[in-house]
Amino acid sequence: MQETLTLREAQLAELSAIAEHWLAMFEEVGKHREAEFAYGWRERFVQYFSEQIGLGDARYFIAVDGERIVATAGAMLTDGYPAAIHGLRNGYIFGVRVDPHYRGRGIATHLTARAVAFLRERKPWAIRLHASPFGRPIYEKMGFMPTNEMQLKAAGNSPAPSESR
Repeated sequence: MQETLTLREAQLAELSAIAEHWLAMFEEVGKHREAEFAYGWRERFVQYFSEQIGLGDARYFIAVDGERIVATAGAMLTDGYPAAIHGLRNGYIFGVRVDPHYRGRGIATHLTARAVAFLRERKPWAIRLHASPFGRPIYEKMGFMPTNEMQLKAAGNSPAPSESR
């Protein structure tokens, strides 16, 4: 079967399908399982991104084969702290995922480049992302650099550090 890939901006009506890529991305890297998400997360996903896209602060870019979405990349200007206080908004790239059958063809690079271009038009202070092991080489080739961000699991998600006596 001949593949016919189209790379384009997503439509609001496609956000439900994009949510499935969002979930698959987390599950593939072992970060979250659907059972860990609060009930109704898909509806909140669609509502939140519909609002952000409507404001012009977010976009999703997708690759479709026929009518099936096979890759996604999102971009948004951050909201809330610290932007609300400092007046310096950052760009954030998220939800980059390519179906395994379509990997190795430059699709993630192309969609991420479109997301970066969208953000650069909005002149953020910086553009950030969280890289999976799959994505890190792609992002480094695009000029992204590791930062000093660290993470601590919240109570209940991991054992507390032991105290030495």
